[in-house]
Amino acid sequence: MNLEAANATRGLDKPGTYEAWYVTISEAAMRRGFWIRYTLFNPGTESDAEAHSALWAFAFDRDDPANNWGSKCSFPFTALQVGAKPFGVRIGDSQLANSGCSGSFDSERGRARWDLKWESREPPFPFIPPRWQGISTVANIGAQPALTVTGTIEINGKTFRLDGAPGGQQHTWGESHALAWNWGFASSPKFWVDGATSRVKSRLGGIITGTALGAQMGEHRFLFNNPLSALRNPALPSPEAWTCEAQLGDRRLSVTIKPRHEDLIGVTYNDPKGGTRTCYHTEVADLELRLMRKQDLLAETKHPAAAAFEFASERPLPGLKPLF
Repeated sequence: MNLEAANATRGLDKPGTYEAWYVTISEAAMRRGFWIRYTLFNPGTESDAEAHSALWAFAFDRDDPANNWGSKCSFPFTALQVGAKPFGVRIGDSQLANSGCSGSFDSERGRARWDLKWESREPPFPFIPPRWQGISTVANIGAQPALTVTGTIEINGKTFRLDGAPGGQQHTWGESHALAWNWGFASSPKFWVDGATSRVKSRLGGIITGTALGAQMGEHRFLFNNPLSALRNPALPSPEAWTCEAQLGDRRLSVTIKPRHEDLIGVTYNDPKGGTRTCYHTEVADLELRLMRKQDLLAETKHPAAAAFEFASERPLPGLKPLF
């Protein structure tokens, strides 16, 4: 799969769908991170929410969670435009392309502005190969799982300068959000890891649970996205950590991405089929990543404040009220 195909819109002209392109940045050295989203919501007849597009921006400070900030600005549904070749998403003057993004908005929580360029060194990682994506009501692709990001992000007048910060660009869409999920991501010049554990409604009937996981550690590539294997690896989504293992032949990859509760920002997602999901996100979770061949250690990395983490379900967590 090439990058144009990975980012191509799936839901622009389809009622009963949602779609999001987003950028995730975790600067472990600075103990901070950022999350920027361009989204489309086109409800079905079961939902009473209005169709709209939106810009979202978030900042996370591991050393002082009181500085954590997030906001969303909604626009008419038709405000979002998608170009195919070259790929690009635009809402007004805000845009995301294959090599960068820029934008700004004002909201009741303040002002966000960003101007970012990046270099990508890895091909897309589909959580499930495209020919199998129809079995689920939701799909995810790590469109650019290893970015080097340069530019500026401004939050309420404070400017953060990025110079080769590690990050990634993701694409997700579907007819209905997963019922619950963990998502985790991290990258650096030496590795990347991307994946999710999800409980989703199947178009074939019933509920399916599975884990998809991709990683590159030095010379070692590990792509665990065969749908049958993913369904045989049904870890349980948890707000405490995303912990999973995956086996490919004689190699085993173990991942733990653990957040602190004070670093989580909760947001509400409308579902195209009605109802909502509450998603808790941070960009400054702790990462442990280990690749083994039988009893031999092939690669290992441990970094605090270096990873993105999400937990979502149909209800808010006790004591963690969503921001909006």
